[in-house]
Amino acid sequence: MAAELDAADREQDSPSAQGAATQTLNPGLVSAIIVNWNGARVLPACLAGLAAQDYRPIETIVVDNGSVDGSEQQVADRADLHLIRNSSNLGFAVANNLGLRLARGEFILLLNNDVVLEPGYVAALVGSLRADPLRGSASGKLVRPPQAAGSRRLDSTGHVIFRNVWAMNRGEDEPDGPGHNLAGEVFGVCAAAGLYRRAMLDDVEVAGEILASAFFAYLEDVDLDWRAQLRGWRSWYEPAALAIHHRGGSGGWFSTPIQRHIFKNRILMMIRNDAGVGFFKRLPGIVAFTGAALLLGTLRSPKFLSAVWEALRLAPAAWRQRRLIQAHRTVSPADLEAWFLPYPYLKKLRQGRWRRSRRQWISQS
Repeated sequence: MAAELDAADREQDSPSAQGAATQTLNPGLVSAIIVNWNGARVLPACLAGLAAQDYRPIETIVVDNGSVDGSEQQVADRADLHLIRNSSNLGFAVANNLGLRLARGEFILLLNNDVVLEPGYVAALVGSLRADPLRGSASGKLVRPPQAAGSRRLDSTGHVIFRNVWAMNRGEDEPDGPGHNLAGEVFGVCAAAGLYRRAMLDDVEVAGEILASAFFAYLEDVDLDWRAQLRGWRSWYEPAALAIHHRGGSGGWFSTPIQRHIFKNRILMMIRNDAGVGFFKRLPGIVAFTGAALLLGTLRSPKFLSAVWEALRLAPAAWRQRRLIQAHRTVSPADLEAWFLPYPYLKKLRQGRWRRSRRQWISQS
């Protein structure tokens, strides 16, 4: 049977799931952590892609967030993985922190249950991290499922962040092509299929947490990117590593619950990480974008306003965490300003992202 761990048995009944326990790390080992919530339709293919990797050794940790669709039973009897059972949906951040407490690898692969890796994915990213000791994270080319005539569109080639502190997946929704085949440094990587050096994750831990539990889901990986940048770690995009990200299922991008999390988490992320003269130069754009997001969200549903109160409730704790983050940074905010790009408003309007549902979601990164 799968090695099963109940969250309560591991003293994880608190949703804070404080950080990663001290582990004896195994050099070369990749610990793959898959957070599952009602993923019966996609989880088998995800696990099959991981099993087909030409890199070894890999340990697999599945953290089930109270699934009710039978997906937990799909892995309960497997002897080749560890299963952590949560009685309810604790969120993407907390669930990954639980997996990190168990992980023993030198490298950590955070993997969404709706991602299918090509066989060389892990090997290519391990090679990228080994090529430079300052690289703390790496990601390959994530694409959408093939479309008509074999064409495919991109899902992520790393993270990009704009001056209004809106972050997104680089290349998202664009056709794949030669321009996306150049390896290079990026602001950060998408946690749907990101490989992280465990030493980096431990280095940026804040108040016992690697991913911020207050975020629940969405933007927790961008917050991690930012903290890593402040500590001098680099992030790498490696197009030789390929994965398919199947997005779909429950809820649209503009559903009120998702947008509430994103609005709240963007505020918390700025409180924790943003600083310096650059912040004040960017502040007018930040205020305008935030106001527009608040107006649009409230017009869609008055319930969206709860995101403001939730952000205010969590702000004092975020401010305390900010003091820790800023006290331990080794890179000045001014040195990070080059990562903040002008927001492509006209391009987004042409794509119609403010007028219609952007895409269907099953994953939380």
